[in-house]
Amino acid sequence: MAIRSRRLSSALLASGFIAAPALAQAAPDAVAAHAGDSGEIVVTAQKREQSVQNTSLAVTALGGAALASVGRQDVTALAGQVPSLQVNQYSPTITVFNIRGVSQNDFADSQEAPIAFYNDEVYVGALGAISGQTFDLQRVEILRGPQGTLFGRNATGGLVQIVTAKPTRQFEGFGTLTIGSYGQVATEGAVSGPLSDHVRARLAFTSNYHGGYIKNDIGPNRGGSKFYGGRFQIESDVGEQGTLRLKVQYLRNDHERSSGAYSHVALGVNADGLGYALPANQNFWGTCNGCDAVGYRDADGNPFTISSNTDPRFDRTYWSATLRYEQKIGDVDLVSITDYQKLKKNYGEDSDIGPTSAFNYTTAQDLYQLSQELHLSGKTSRLQWLVGAYGMKIRTDNAYVADLAQSLNLVTHYGGRQNTESLAVFGQGEYEFSPLVHFILGARYSWDWKDYNFALTAFDGAGNNQGTQAFNPTLYPALARETFGNYSLKAQFDIRPANNVLLYAGVNRGTKSGGFGVQAFPGFDPSTLPYGQEVLTNYEAGFKTQPLPGMTFNGSIFHYDYKNYQAFTIVGLSQFITNRPARINGVELELGAHPLSGLSLQAFLTYLDTKVRNITLPAGRVTDRVMPQAPRWSIGGRIQYQFPVGPGDISLQTDWKYDDVQYFSTFNAPIDREPQRVVGNARVAFKTRDTHWEIAAFVNNLTDKWYRVYNLDLSGALGLGQQTFATPRWIGASISYKF
Repeated sequence: MAIRSRRLSSALLASGFIAAPALAQAAPDAVAAHAGDSGEIVVTAQKREQSVQNTSLAVTALGGAALASVGRQDVTALAGQVPSLQVNQYSPTITVFNIRGVSQNDFADSQEAPIAFYNDEVYVGALGAISGQTFDLQRVEILRGPQGTLFGRNATGGLVQIVTAKPTRQFEGFGTLTIGSYGQVATEGAVSGPLSDHVRARLAFTSNYHGGYIKNDIGPNRGGSKFYGGRFQIESDVGEQGTLRLKVQYLRNDHERSSGAYSHVALGVNADGLGYALPANQNFWGTCNGCDAVGYRDADGNPFTISSNTDPRFDRTYWSATLRYEQKIGDVDLVSITDYQKLKKNYGEDSDIGPTSAFNYTTAQDLYQLSQELHLSGKTSRLQWLVGAYGMKIRTDNAYVADLAQSLNLVTHYGGRQNTESLAVFGQGEYEFSPLVHFILGARYSWDWKDYNFALTAFDGAGNNQGTQAFNPTLYPALARETFGNYSLKAQFDIRPANNVLLYAGVNRGTKSGGFGVQAFPGFDPSTLPYGQEVLTNYEAGFKTQPLPGMTFNGSIFHYDYKNYQAFTIVGLSQFITNRPARINGVELELGAHPLSGLSLQAFLTYLDTKVRNITLPAGRVTDRVMPQAPRWSIGGRIQYQFPVGPGDISLQTDWKYDDVQYFSTFNAPIDREPQRVVGNARVAFKTRDTHWEIAAFVNNLTDKWYRVYNLDLSGALGLGQQTFATPRWIGASISYKF
């Protein structure tokens, strides 16, 4: 394994830098953000420039203006703008996307998600590296459904791709200062321009500081932010038709009190072994009425007030370097993308969210990722094609401490190193039989090699060593070292019966390799750590139309056949990922219109019918459940009206979203049931006619709705639940200058 590791690392680096002087494409990610008053955005969802309306897949894109209005720094805000999208952020430590009911809710740092995150076509595997990257952007693309053939890795249910603003050939820039609730002071800005006739650069920055929005009665408040980051890009022309661009990013969360921003709920356990909220008059644990197993009850019912006796912090340092070389050689374009990422973070939380020390939890992660992609593309009179290869290596060292000394007389130190190596070859072509009918065929084959060196050491409450249990390739060669190989496939017909009408139907197969979970308790069964790969086959038909000038109406209907869905469950304090069959049926509709000058309307609707089969509940009953974070109905919309006033224009905007009932776990525990909700935001802005200055005021969560974005049922161990609520009403104002 070590020999293959060294060979792969050397090959990735060598192929990237040797290929650089001879490779290429005409910068598909350096495209205009908007196309006129229609607001239509040019995207690269198929690794070539296309308008959204001419891209035959379910994709939503937000350009720079839309991102500014929803808040670039908060990736969770995307959920209110995009069909079938839910976003969980367990503080900045982990960000989890859910598209059409597909997600992975395991909070172990070593896991990769089935909804991939990309930055300028570069896969970001670490869930802890996502937050904070959404600054100085050209656009964000959200692709729904499997994207395995072109994007590949772990895009089983779709992907979110951010496209950064690139160096410009003219001097320009902007700066924004935001002041908001809880003492918020945030900045964002960039300066860009030529260094010479053939070299240009761009420097961007961001920061966000605010106090905690969760009041702690006996200690420092929680939910604060101390974040800053920067990005530098330098781009050079190479010959007449080549471009070389180096991008370096740096993100830092500096000892902030964002960690463990939970609220406490005391739980009982029902006949299935699942948690439910205890009424104030029930003494389930024999400690006191309405109390958890250690005798604590949060009496005021306000999720934004707690009584926590610890002061955990979150530290994160992330940096990345990407080298992209593009060169046109005759009628062929060739691209090389070499990327390196490094993540170090430490996280702590008061897991019992109370004045006792029943459960304290800390994690540490040290990860690096190296990847290399090469792809070649071209076009004839009837065929557009792309072929390529991809290689990646991830090494992550993870350490966890579960301190239950005062409740269970147990402290466990566990974790270890996981190595992942991956290789893939892929290709896709679109053939035009006639102007009416196009056929798309794509395929990808991926190989993954994974090994895991895991150990758990237990101590009693007095600190006496109770022994170590190990899991590694030497002890368990058939379990701790895994090889996965599988294919992704796309076959689709596009039909264009009239101008501004696109119909498509096809089958799309996506895969996600298996891996390893973690266990926090001694005496675990080694066979529970590995889990197998999952396969999602999507049968989908859709349409994209422009029925009237300034109007778009798009929709799709889909059926997901899920083989070996990687279902995450937690029993007591033990985490499990097991493979189960599942299926999803759904419908999506999107409408955009500009009925009057200055008036813009957007609306969307999603219907989901989901089922995970053969889930074994903690008490042993086997049953079917709905998938987590998959509300049956979601309806959203945005209205914006812009009109001239004096030396500029005023813009009024509001957006609202309704989400039906949903669950936070595969068990569908009563405490995991989140009621239906309606959440809205509002913004008013004045921009000078020369577009240099903008002053804006905003209110997020306009009605101060209390709703959860995460819940962890710990009823079986401590009789409590960890609840994360969305931020309360947030009021602020910003001033921007653009030059």
